[in-house]
Amino acid sequence: MKKRTNKPLFAILSILIIPVVIYGMFELNSLNSDERELEKIYVRQLESVLFSINQSVQDKVSEITTGLERNMNSMSDDMLLEDLSSYNFFKGVYLKGLDTPFQSFLSEERRVDAFADKADSIFKANTSVVSRLRRYKEGGGFMKIENGASPIYHNGAELEYFFFVVDEGENIKFSIYFFDAILMIEQYLVPKFQEIARDDFVLSCLRTSDNYLVYSTAENLAVNYESEPIDLLPRYEIGIDRAGGTVEEAINRRKNQSLLALALLMVVMIMGITLVLRNVEQEMKLAQKKADFVSNVSHEIRTPLALINMFAETLLMGRVKTEEKKKEYYGIITKEVSRLTNMINRILSFSKIEASKRTYDKRQLDLNTVVADVFNTYSYHLENNGFRCELKTSDEKLIINADQEAVIEVLVNLIDNAMKYSLDSKDVIIETGLKGQNAFIAVSDQGMGIPKNQKNKLFEKFYRVPNGDVHDTKGSGLGLTIVQHIMDAHEGEVEVQSNLDKGSTFKLFFPLYKHEDA
Repeated sequence: MKKRTNKPLFAILSILIIPVVIYGMFELNSLNSDERELEKIYVRQLESVLFSINQSVQDKVSEITTGLERNMNSMSDDMLLEDLSSYNFFKGVYLKGLDTPFQSFLSEERRVDAFADKADSIFKANTSVVSRLRRYKEGGGFMKIENGASPIYHNGAELEYFFFVVDEGENIKFSIYFFDAILMIEQYLVPKFQEIARDDFVLSCLRTSDNYLVYSTAENLAVNYESEPIDLLPRYEIGIDRAGGTVEEAINRRKNQSLLALALLMVVMIMGITLVLRNVEQEMKLAQKKADFVSNVSHEIRTPLALINMFAETLLMGRVKTEEKKKEYYGIITKEVSRLTNMINRILSFSKIEASKRTYDKRQLDLNTVVADVFNTYSYHLENNGFRCELKTSDEKLIINADQEAVIEVLVNLIDNAMKYSLDSKDVIIETGLKGQNAFIAVSDQGMGIPKNQKNKLFEKFYRVPNGDVHDTKGSGLGLTIVQHIMDAHEGEVEVQSNLDKGSTFKLFFPLYKHEDA
């Protein structure tokens, strides 16, 4: 079957895919060298603008740090603070002597103890940075600036900071400059953006941690744009796009129009192939289930027939001398005949369901009475197989509109399953009750249970829960399919509660009888 399916499928795939792929490759390579060169020039232009803005930030930071180094020994703390506060983004500066006990913290806040403690903690946590920046300063007089690893939160605001070393010799100091990045961008970079953008570019600044748009020269930010992080503000990136769309978009517009038909064709083709493959897969699974069903039923029929034949032949040849032994053999023959009858009835019932020929003679029934009759009939069979069985009927009268034979069939199916899938703990509890406007039958066991990933497949035809060899547990895989169909025909529901290795409870809900049902 698989080979017969694959040959036409491969032929269809070849006929559809090969021309589409060839056409797609031709269209993708249709961009000529002039267009590619134009795109490269445009990208370089954007990169130079981004570099210019980044350089401006570095220049401003360098201006702040060199100014601090120049003025710190000639100005008082108040004058130095006034100078630093000329930038509205300034929040504080921490100075720590590396060879002296000097320590200072300058801020416009009245109480700076908590702020200074945070700065001191940052200093202690970055000893490797301190050593590295000191080497740069002492080795060549170069003031290297490094940004902090992560922002701090102070008085409800997110603050960025960067490190640098000032002064020389015994007066060398490690500095941490705290500032509000958004205010810095608004005070210094926004005018720069407006100057560069004009009507040619769209410039924006985005905080990458939460995609917060700090500023944009246009109302709508483009989806595809060139961007790079700000060197000393790595959590913020500058984005740039050509007003009216990128050159790449203009170039691709022509290509996209011609590829649109190709894309639609590909989508339709993929959907078609997916449906075909899914159909084939489902058919193969169903065929496998049918094969397993035939194999299993053959095994199930062969076993009782062999037993019946063996014991009947033994009795016919007069080899059994005692009446007690004869009675035992007759009992085995009767039991196996009953098994065969149940199996054949189940297959015939399923056949009627598949052919939509099953009919139901619905009448008023007392569910308690029907369940009690089935229990009385099957309790001996249960006890004879080592089961402890218990019946709990509701004190209320449970009148439903149903086919009595169908109700008996579903209950027997559930009892049969409870027996099959019980291992060491052989307890079966049958219960009736009332829930809302529904009467229910519940059959509980303490058997092997059902894995969670198998519950949604329980009612598929021919399906049996995997448990080693499929012949380990007798059955045809039709019982629960029949149960579901009968419950659907009675406008009822099936509820399954199961825990692996602890047992299962199947509940059948029937609508209570109403006068309009008559």
